[in-house]
This record gives sequence, structure tokens and C-alpha cells, in this order.
Amino acid sequence: MSVYNDQLTKPVIVETTMKIRQAFPTLAKEFFDVFTGRVIANKFSDNRLKDAAAYVIDNCVYPTPTIAQFISFDKKIKLYNYNQVLKLNEEMSGKAFEMYRPVRIGENVTPVYASLNDINEFKLELWKQ
Repeated sequence: MSVYNDQLTKPVIVETTMKIRQAFPTLAKEFFDVFTGRVIANKFSDNRLKDAAAYVIDNCVYPTPTIAQFISFDKKIKLYNYNQVLKLNEEMSGKAFEMYRPVRIGENVTPVYASLNDINEFKLELWKQ
């Protein structure tokens, strides 16, 4: 599951495309027309767009990036249901419940489980009865 759940806004699209244009001045205007369309079609959020742009600016090894380099960027977390954590618990000699906690994702009526690392890194809401 993607960690990004905020909305995409026009000001962030403009701000981010300006940064990309500054970092890669040889990109054609048509690149940005297609880029913006693909960002919207792929349901990007403000934070995902900013992070994708920063990642590509920092890591592009060719003279110019491709749209795919931006679109493929995402941060994901692995979520487990209770039965999956029980299985992990068996595999980990009873230690899974020390490393995974129930969290609330959206409007779910049942908890899902995430690793403590993901809970801390992405500030996930712990499940409260």
C-alpha cells in the first residue's frame, strides 16, 4: 500500500515542474504537458510528486529523465491481516507480535498489521479499541 494519501493540487504541480525544469533545462515543453497528464492519471498526491521529483533529480544518471522514472516512484508499506501475522509468528518463533502492531488504515472496521519500522517511519495510527 502506498504511504501517500494526500491530494494533488495545481500549485504543487506548478512548483514541482519548475524545479524539474531548472534541474533539466533541456527538457521540451511537450515533456511537461505529457508529464502533468500522467501525474494526474496515476493519481499522484502532492507529497508523492515532490518526493518523486526530488528522487529523480538526485538519482537520474542520464542527461535527461523519462516520465517513467517519476511515475514509478512510490513508497509502499506491507500490511498483513491477523492470519498472516499468526503465520509469521510461527515462522519467527513467537516474535512476530513483538515486531508487528495493529494499525488503522482509512475507515477499515478491522485492524491490519504493520511492522514497527513502518509505523514509526510513516507515522501510522495504532489501532485503538
